[in-house]
Amino acid sequence: MRDPIVGRALSLLHQAPEQPWTLERLGREAGLSRSSLHDRFVHFIGQPPMQYLTNWRMQLAAARLRDSDAKVVEVALDVGYESEAAFSRAFKRVVGVSPGAWRRRRRAAGAARR
Repeated sequence: MRDPIVGRALSLLHQAPEQPWTLERLGREAGLSRSSLHDRFVHFIGQPPMQYLTNWRMQLAAARLRDSDAKVVEVALDVGYESEAAFSRAFKRVVGVSPGAWRRRRRAAGAARR
């Protein structure tokens, strides 16, 4: 990472995506103000920190939904959502379908390949 502050923020998000991150907390732990962190993050990563976090959480959730039989609520809690409903709304907004529908499609596609 070319920017040590943004690198620190990324490291924090990747190490503990389930934490209740806010831009203020992330900035404080990375050593920069909220607005400065936001600007630098967008410059180097191409998206705001909280959007990046949401996308990272959805990648982790998709992998868990694909690779396990964990209930959707368990996946939601593991990736930092306080409720299944909030997670499902976020997942559908980012991925385009509900977590359950996504899991069913992935499993059907996997079965068709075998």
